[in-house]
Amino acid sequence: MNPWHEKIALKTNHPLKIIVSSLEEGFPTHWHQEIEIIYVLDGHMQIGINDVLYSLSTGDLLFVGSCELHHYLPNPLGCRKIILQLGKPIFDAYSDLVFGHRFVMPHLIAGSEISIDSGESLHGIIERHIVALYQEWETREAGHELVTKARINDIAAFMIRHLPMEAYSLQERTKRLEQLERLDNVLKYIESDYGSEITLQSAAEVAGFSVTYFSRFFKEATGSTFVEYVNSFRANIAMLLLTNNEESVTEIAYRSGFNSIETFNRVFKKVNGCTPTAIRSKK
Repeated sequence: MNPWHEKIALKTNHPLKIIVSSLEEGFPTHWHQEIEIIYVLDGHMQIGINDVLYSLSTGDLLFVGSCELHHYLPNPLGCRKIILQLGKPIFDAYSDLVFGHRFVMPHLIAGSEISIDSGESLHGIIERHIVALYQEWETREAGHELVTKARINDIAAFMIRHLPMEAYSLQERTKRLEQLERLDNVLKYIESDYGSEITLQSAAEVAGFSVTYFSRFFKEATGSTFVEYVNSFRANIAMLLLTNNEESVTEIAYRSGFNSIETFNRVFKKVNGCTPTAIRSKK
């Protein structure tokens, strides 16, 4: 399941990936070692980080820390955005100042007044570098890779110097990674078996927890109940099928794991903000 159109993938010794997309079909809860920076070019979108939901508008920036659970909510109207994924080596000897930390203020709103030494806002500076980075790679003039690396280094330096962060304790970090490994098994289970019956009991067994503990653990980790997550995942699958498949709405409902059309229509509208037939009529 990959709704993102990967327009840019910089293959240098810097572990950087840039994704540019106008689609907003949603992306289920996931995590990775890289830090992610989202910049909204145009439109609106919602992103959940752990148990907090952020609403982003044009010009907003959002920082997702290493190993943080996050998911993208679908938006039928679409949203143009730039997503930067930065690996540890970009920060070189300073990586410990960023990785293993949580962002205290992950959401920088366009026009925010958080100023730094130069008098310019932190948002304005990082926005300027992201836009310049993208323009360099679009035009690809001679020396563009050198300029791209420079802009990435500028972004990294301003994050280290001015973006509020606090360190996880070693105990917190160890516990978090253990939880993520268990949760990862459950998320993979849902992704592979969403078309079949998935129960709280079976998921708890995959995680190696009791049903009671797993239910609480899943809610704390993802911000939603297990049933809500499975329904949302299935609704996202249905959205992809409706836009890329000629099967009937009824066939897609059952293929996505819903056992009744009534439930499918209700969940789909709640998750995607419109009915399945409205999506199909746009084709």
